[in-house]
Amino acid sequence: MPLYEYLCETNGEVIEAVHGMSVRFETWGELCEYMSHPLGKTSVDAPVKRLVGKGSWTNNPKTIAKENATLPQRTKWLSHGATVSPMRTNKF
Repeated sequence: MPLYEYLCETNGEVIEAVHGMSVRFETWGELCEYMSHPLGKTSVDAPVKRLVGKGSWTNNPKTIAKENATLPQRTKWLSHGATVSPMRTNKF
């Protein structure tokens, strides 16, 4: 699912939300309810503006492979390269 940023111009707060492409938020109240975010002193009817999306939520800069690469020892899963499974034979 895509990752979107919403700006509330009333309070200047930006919230990141992961949701389907067909979902639209028009007000601060709708966004806060969906994200379980506290309203604060901002009006429920305050408009929100969707900023340019940041891509997919899986585009996280911290992935398992990147975390494992920083470890002092190599893990058994990354030490064998891309082909870990045995070659196919006609007895498959």
